[in-house]
Amino acid sequence: MRPNGRICCLSRRLSPAWKRSKRDRRYISVTSQPVATSGVLRAKGAPMDARLADRLQPCNDVEAAQREAGPEAWLPAEAPLSMPVRVLSAPARGRRRLARSRLSRRLTLLGVTMLAFVFGLSSMLDAFAAGGVSLLEFIDALLVATLLAWTGFSFSASLGGFQLALAKYSWERRLEGPPSSHLKGRVALLAPIYNEDVASVFARLEAMRVDLDRERLSATFDIFVLSDTRNEAIAAAELEAALVARAGPSPTPVYYRRRVDNIDRKTGNIAEWVRRFGGAYECMVVLDADSLINARSLRRMAGAMEADATLGVLQAGTTIVGRSTLLSRAEQFASWVYGPLATWSLAWWSGAEANYFGHNAMIRTRAFAECCGLPHLPGKAPFGGAILSHDFVEAALMRRGGWAVRMAPTLEGVHEEAPPTLSDLLARDRRWCQGNLQHLAILGVKGLHPISRLHLLRGALAYALAPVWLLLVVLSALLAAFPVAGAEDAEFFLVEGAASAFAVSLIFLAAPKVLAVILTCREGHADGYGGVGRLWASVAVETVHSTLAAPAMLFGHARALLDIVAGRDSGWAVQRRDAAGTDWGEALRRHTPEVIAGLALLVCAVLAGPSLGIWILPAALGLAIAPAVSVVTGSARWGLALRRRGLLIVPSELDPSRLLRHAYKRPAEALPELVETAETVAA
Repeated sequence: MRPNGRICCLSRRLSPAWKRSKRDRRYISVTSQPVATSGVLRAKGAPMDARLADRLQPCNDVEAAQREAGPEAWLPAEAPLSMPVRVLSAPARGRRRLARSRLSRRLTLLGVTMLAFVFGLSSMLDAFAAGGVSLLEFIDALLVATLLAWTGFSFSASLGGFQLALAKYSWERRLEGPPSSHLKGRVALLAPIYNEDVASVFARLEAMRVDLDRERLSATFDIFVLSDTRNEAIAAAELEAALVARAGPSPTPVYYRRRVDNIDRKTGNIAEWVRRFGGAYECMVVLDADSLINARSLRRMAGAMEADATLGVLQAGTTIVGRSTLLSRAEQFASWVYGPLATWSLAWWSGAEANYFGHNAMIRTRAFAECCGLPHLPGKAPFGGAILSHDFVEAALMRRGGWAVRMAPTLEGVHEEAPPTLSDLLARDRRWCQGNLQHLAILGVKGLHPISRLHLLRGALAYALAPVWLLLVVLSALLAAFPVAGAEDAEFFLVEGAASAFAVSLIFLAAPKVLAVILTCREGHADGYGGVGRLWASVAVETVHSTLAAPAMLFGHARALLDIVAGRDSGWAVQRRDAAGTDWGEALRRHTPEVIAGLALLVCAVLAGPSLGIWILPAALGLAIAPAVSVVTGSARWGLALRRRGLLIVPSELDPSRLLRHAYKRPAEALPELVETAETVAA
């Protein structure tokens, strides 16, 4: 097939990475060189790599037969499974009794959150009391208390997660035992894609396939590529890549299906597969286009599902890999160091009522079909129509149906990628914001577990609190620059009250990071970050980065919220996973409102004087320099420069697994840089 993009494939026969083992008749890796995929693709008229052009060979007989049969013939025999669209308010059927999670944990979490709220409110009211509390001052105090309660919740959960991570016996620790030697049920790996980079997607799937073969799991796992792609050139490239994969030597099956009608986006894509093929599979693993999971973790997840008949969803914690820009490398570092504690924290307080994040999770297929046929919400987008953030809702409905939803914090080798620039991050958050705000209409659905309602509420508040922060900054600036009558004598008390609340909030924000580093060092993983010294230095760099980027991100969330309230739908845009960076023109156009707001706050800080203006200055400067932050953090030059100095590095860079070596194609000229990085860190 040579359609419109002059798509070319490199036959698997040309790769030196595979040879047949006569001992066990399986295909095993005999080289440490990274292999991206069994096919190399180019589309949209991209020039062919000169090193590859002379290695092209004609397709073999297997490929020719597959091509002649067509993609519909590649699919397995259908095994229909009923998945009716459910009315959200309808009562659940056949509910199962689950072991209750410890009430003491949740009461502790609630107690610390309420204490933080009361402390913040009382501190600010006491500061204002000397001059009499006006309505604006009371609102200001209420906003401080709300944000302090939010951070107090996370602080309390981190303490509980740290304690659970140190415990020797827990449900989560069961996954650390020997993996099941024999799995009874079949599992499908589902990769929904929409106008994605074809070579990258199939490189990851091929790496997972090779790993499954290595672990002798080919008879248990099948791979389905579920395409919703609208671009015909990309769709043709997908078809060619699927053809090459199917004709390859691996015994793990790969199936490709492209939907003609994109009803309900990813939700409809998964539902269509369940209704056609779900009856043949005990469980399914939902992947994102950038997901990468090693076979050993997949085996452990499948074993846990078989061992616990009440387990409906097992969500793995995820680490970010393969990033180069400063922003994405900071996110990558945070996912490796802070991510495990965050997963333990969620497991600590949610128990069997945990959450599902839409990917990198194993789901019991029949339970999903029974509970998760999602209807459309009444009204039009952005608040009505198809449920965008379907994962939280599906987890709540699974739990309502009596199925446990749990976290798996001990699993390793579960990876994804991150947006490369601040603009890409905010564009993704814009879609998430719209989907999470839809959850407000689902909070009152009958039969939901209280913890499931809390997940839905927190998902919405994660974005709704952005304008709260912005309102607090503006209101505090106005009160400081233009104090109400009688408040001039209260300046000392106001500074003292704000300082105490600010100090507690810093403790709430810094403590989880410190606990995460302690946990990393205690488990003996510090060498993967260049040693203890470089680990702490990287934490300092990440903290400075997040502090500078936070005002622009929160302002962007507030703009997204206002955009949604105005009735504008986010649509279904393609997510950029790689970018050359952000130029100054784009940054200035996107962040002009932030600059205007920052300059206005700087004026208020000057009018307020040094004693009060110091509290406004961080937010004001962060907004004023938003374009510069966007350009610098979106630069791969800065990110790689820090990597060469041993900062913001992660274990996957110093000692990449076989899975990562297969998934990420590293050109020969890039290897010296990686060696230089490793030697620098070792020194």
